[in-house]
Amino acid sequence: MSKSIGRWQKLSRETLDPNVSIVETQPCALSVNLLAYEKEKPKNLIKLLTKSKGFSGVLKFDNDKVKPLCSEEAQNSWSLVAVTLTGIVVALLNIAKDNVKGLLVSMTEGLEFVKHIEESLNVNEELVKARKASIRVGIEVEEKKSKDILEWLGDTAEKIVQSKSNKDGSLDYSHENVLAANTMYRISQTILIYCTEQEEWPRDEEVFEWVSKIIADIFLACFTNLPRVITMKCHYDAIEKRQGSIRTAARILGKSKMIMNILKECQLPNNLDMDSVAYLDKWHALLKCQILQVV
Repeated sequence: MSKSIGRWQKLSRETLDPNVSIVETQPCALSVNLLAYEKEKPKNLIKLLTKSKGFSGVLKFDNDKVKPLCSEEAQNSWSLVAVTLTGIVVALLNIAKDNVKGLLVSMTEGLEFVKHIEESLNVNEELVKARKASIRVGIEVEEKKSKDILEWLGDTAEKIVQSKSNKDGSLDYSHENVLAANTMYRISQTILIYCTEQEEWPRDEEVFEWVSKIIADIFLACFTNLPRVITMKCHYDAIEKRQGSIRTAARILGKSKMIMNILKECQLPNNLDMDSVAYLDKWHALLKCQILQVV
């Protein structure tokens, strides 16, 4: 455990103690009482994160067996993948309403943190478009069996992508709905492959649980960036915006106290550097490489 904590502290570059005020972290900062923010802890999100047993979901959400629709795949953003996974699984019919509600609330709570991370660290044009595409994910399906729903989602998404792709087979990034559709296609097909490979087709609740664990893993991987984002906001250069930025940092720090504690118990992948930790695709590639090395 001490090794995992050490790697976590080294990666974040700065150990942020939730009991220390922002004033002590940044001497010129406003005095902020973190206790009020700590009371706003995201209970549903924390419950979801406890389902995670590591970061394997970062690998599982996209199966290499899925046929690519474009000559060059788009970059995955944390928010677009998480929202798409949630949208697909809550479309399944035989899921208890309380479970659906709990996941949706968890998603709302989680995306609050993801937004700060992506806005601070995922700033290239393609990832910005992918983040914007996440708000376009909406699913309305007829009452069908899970297999039919997954096949319909994949087929519908494929048609959207192909109708907007360039003549050379590349993806037209100017259309955010194409990014959303491409992600929908790959993830729905990945879930379909998972279900098909089981001895018996899993019940909807079993699929829901499998996807929920993947979402939890993805959120945790994303949240390893929280200390870095908090530190960045405490050192905001523009004086006129610094106070607001520090308040935001205090809010993130207070609300994420229990998340930080969960992360300290996680064993981070080997060879994960500061430049890679901010990107979902780099996490995915690293974990895939490690599996291939073992094989």
